[in-house]
This record gives sequence, structure tokens and C-alpha cells, in this order.
Amino acid sequence: VVAGDDAGAQARRLAEGAGWPLLAEPSSGSRTGDLALRCYRLLLDPERGLDGLAAGIERVVVVGKPTLSRPVTALLARADVEVVSVPARGVWAERPYPVDLVATHPTVPGPDTAGAEWLDAWQEADRSVARRLDALLRAEPDLTPYDVVGAVSRAVPPEGLLVVGPSSPVRDLDLMARPTPVGSRRKTVASRGLSGIDGMVSTAIGVALAREVAHPGGRNLALLGDVTFLHDANGLVLGPGQPVPDLTIVVVNDDGGSIFTMLEQGAAEHADRFEALFGTPHGVDLAALCAATRTPHLRVTGLPELEQALAMPNGGLEVVEAVVRRDDRRDLDERIRALGRREPG
Repeated sequence: VVAGDDAGAQARRLAEGAGWPLLAEPSSGSRTGDLALRCYRLLLDPERGLDGLAAGIERVVVVGKPTLSRPVTALLARADVEVVSVPARGVWAERPYPVDLVATHPTVPGPDTAGAEWLDAWQEADRSVARRLDALLRAEPDLTPYDVVGAVSRAVPPEGLLVVGPSSPVRDLDLMARPTPVGSRRKTVASRGLSGIDGMVSTAIGVALAREVAHPGGRNLALLGDVTFLHDANGLVLGPGQPVPDLTIVVVNDDGGSIFTMLEQGAAEHADRFEALFGTPHGVDLAALCAATRTPHLRVTGLPELEQALAMPNGGLEVVEAVVRRDDRRDLDERIRALGRREPG
């Protein structure tokens, strides 16, 4: 079961009823329970995937709107995979890939012995990759974007809110967010699409204010990249008499656009023009920027500092700047992707 944005509890119940692996994006509302896999995208290479699991997929049931990863997109485009679509809500409900069957009210058979073995294999592979991923990150000498995202995810308590920006943060969250208990009612909101970068500071403030009405006294966090934050930095300007939410905005600052280092344009042959066209370093002093709007700001460079800052919010609107490297991002991601692959031969 692939659970995209806004899939909700239906995807989890569907997976549990049939005993199928659940591949749930962070904003799906479905990454709960025992069947949701954390590192699924690392297991989806049909040619080199760990234990050949991806090659054995025959059918995918899609709930919500999956948008995040190329491995999922490639899975849904495979000619040997039957795609069953549970209709998505909203204006743009069409599927941008071939659909073999539309199931408005899906019913599934109960788990069987073969299905239980299939599920066990996926769960064990997921646990194995997750252990090695965590070990790889612990061995890194510097704070990584994955460390930041993992710490923020862990800091969201039951009834808490996380607003996450586009590009790298939401994709990193997809790999680092552990499934949470059913009924804990954590809310993750993600801005997606071509203009997902627009207005994210204002969006986070608005969502936090709305959440405080529904869940007074809850913990509200936002996770944004530095370019996304700068794109709407004037969202910190709140007019006289306007409500101020309890919201911690964590900015992953690598001085540019790290998402592109992992794509084709980040290859070595484009290094002579990459920084000007895609890396776009800005060199902005975020502390001075926050000071201009009297927004409390804290700069951290290590995981213990970040965890302490997240555990002790000041209340009101505040910015925590987590400084990470960008020059090693492509190499780091290549090593992470390799965790889900079989060795040749």
C-alpha cells in the first residue's frame, strides 16, 4: 500500500486488513502502527534492491497523492505492476500514471501464510536498513541534515504539529520519521508542488494558530530549508495586535539549495556552473535577519545543542538555525542509497 499526502487512516487500515507492507509519506497521516516502513524508498530498486523484494511486487494500492520519491514513481510506472487507485480527494484527483483498477470502496482478503511471509521479509529488511542508516549517521563527524530532521521528528509529541517545507526537508523526513502509535494524533502538513517554496513561514504561522484552536497548549514545530525560509522571511513581520503562535521554526542552513546536489545537475561534470545556477549560496546572517523583527534566534552546530533547544522552547515565535554542510551532501546520499542495495554477485 502506497500512502501519499492526505491518505489518512484508510491506508493503514487497508494494509492491516490484508497484511501488506505500508509505504507512507510523512504527510499522509498513515505512518502509524506496526506495518508502516521507515526506509521503504531504499528498498524499491527492482534490479539491486535488498533481497529482491521490489522485484516481487505484483500490485500496488495507492491512497492519497504520492509526490516525494523517484523510487515510488518508478514503481507505479512499472509495466509488471498492477496499480489499484483509491480515488484521491481534491480538485487535482487525477493520477499522473497508468491505473489498472479504480477501487472507490476497497475490500481486501484477510492475511494468509504467504502474505505473512511477504510482510515479514519487508519488515526485517526495513529494520536492517534503518539500523545501518542510524549507524552511518552516528559515525559522521558533523551535524547532517538527516540528524536535524530526525531530532525535529522526535520532538513532535502526541497531539503535536509539524509543518515541513519542500525540497530536501520533506524528503529527509520521509527517511527519518519513525512510525508513531495509532491514535497519537500527530499532524504533519507539507507544502508540495511547483510553488511549494512560496510563503512557507506565513503558512507555518497560520497552521500553528489554527492548530492551537483545535489543540490548545500543543507543541508546534516547522522545518524549513534556508532558501525556503529566506523566500518568506517577511512572514516574521507580524502586525500590531496580530496573534503570535507558540511555534519553533527550525531552519536547516546549508547556505544554498542542497536538493540539486543529489540530482543530475549535481554531477561532477557540471561543477563549473553548479554553484551559480543551482547551489545559489546566499551568505545571509540569519541571526541579524531575525533580530530585525525581534524574533528570538538560536544557532546550533551539533545534535546535543539542537535536542536541548527543541526540548526547551521559549514560547511564542522563535527560530532555531541548524548549520550543516552542503559540500558533502551528494556523497552522503550516495552512501545512504547504497544501504538498500544488494552487493553485485
